[in-house]
Amino acid sequence: MRVATGRQAYRLSAYLRLMRPHQWTKNAVVLAGVVFSGQANEPAQLLRACLAAIAFCLVSSAVYVFNDWHDRDEDRLHPTKCSRPIAAREVDSASALLLGGALLVVSIVVALLISPTLAGMILVYAILMSAYTLWLRSVAVIDVLTIASGFVLRAIGGTVAVTAPISMWLFVCTLLLALMLGLGKRRHELRILHGETSHHRPSLAGYARIDLDRVMLGVGLLTLGAYALYSVAVPTYGRSLPMIATLPFVVLAIVRYLYLVFQRNLGGSPEVLLIRDRPLLLSIAVWSVTVALVLAS
Repeated sequence: MRVATGRQAYRLSAYLRLMRPHQWTKNAVVLAGVVFSGQANEPAQLLRACLAAIAFCLVSSAVYVFNDWHDRDEDRLHPTKCSRPIAAREVDSASALLLGGALLVVSIVVALLISPTLAGMILVYAILMSAYTLWLRSVAVIDVLTIASGFVLRAIGGTVAVTAPISMWLFVCTLLLALMLGLGKRRHELRILHGETSHHRPSLAGYARIDLDRVMLGVGLLTLGAYALYSVAVPTYGRSLPMIATLPFVVLAIVRYLYLVFQRNLGGSPEVLLIRDRPLLLSIAVWSVTVALVLAS
């Protein structure tokens, strides 16, 4: 009895790891729309935004399942990806595809509770990320642009969920930040694979000919510049505390991230880095509190 229970728990754990719940932190960007539109204090709108975030969590897990199924043979040769549930044969292919399909259907159903437009965006996200797995990730630059587009879809989806105007600043800042994170991942992969790029990710051969450090630094500066312009341009509407008060914490967070990437080569998993690096986590937490104070002032 206990042996059977232990096996069931292990199997459930494998399915959960296959869904990559630690990646769900990326979907926090879905909540940007309700926060920066000033509707976070409205329970109905906050609920809609949270449901949108849940829908994106589910569809992103569906995409991860498809990705791991598609890459199972290559992952078995990778130094770290070999431990993924399908590659490690902890979950069979048929069960994985069934799980992925179920997650996709549920995500669309949740999105339909909010609006057909959001459901359409969920479907577009799934198609785009599936295309990334099948082809787009093999092309240098196009791969990180696709990842960045996924973040932009999340941000716009959150805005659509609360029927707020789509902000140009939200679009630009999300795109640039996602590009910086994507380039950090590619830089990390180049270094851990020690030049054996063609066996694991074909696009890395293209990045090997690019000075990624300079490109990342440039994108980081553009991100800071875009946020600085937003913080100055956003209307104050009589607020006692201006949005520019949040800028120092954005500077701290981005500088800290670039330091971790350049000096410690820790850009491979930004979502894990966010949780484990206390200075980075503190910078983002203080920024979040400051944004809340600005919007409430």
